Amino acid sequence: MRRMYEFACVNGHKTSRLVVYETSSLMCECGEESHRTLSAPYFRLEGWSGSFPTAHAKFDKSHNDKLKSERKLNS
Repeated sequence: MRRMYEFACVNGHKTSRLVVYETSSLMCECGEESHRTLSAPYFRLEGWSGSFPTAHAKFDKSHNDKLKSERKLNS
C-alpha cells in the first residue's frame, strides 16, 4: 500500500512523496539521503457543521475584519 510521507535530508531539504509503507529513506534532489520524518497531518475544516464549504471563509473574513477594526481603535 502506498502512503504520503515527508522526508528530510541533512541539508534541510523537505519533500513529500507517495511511497510504499516500508520505505524509510530516499535519495534527495541534492544527492544526500533523506529519511522519513514525523509530521502533523494537514487538514482544513469546512465550517462549523462541515456541510458548508464557504462558512469557514466567511467566518475567517469577518473575524479578521473585526480584529483589524479593534487594532485600529486601540492604536
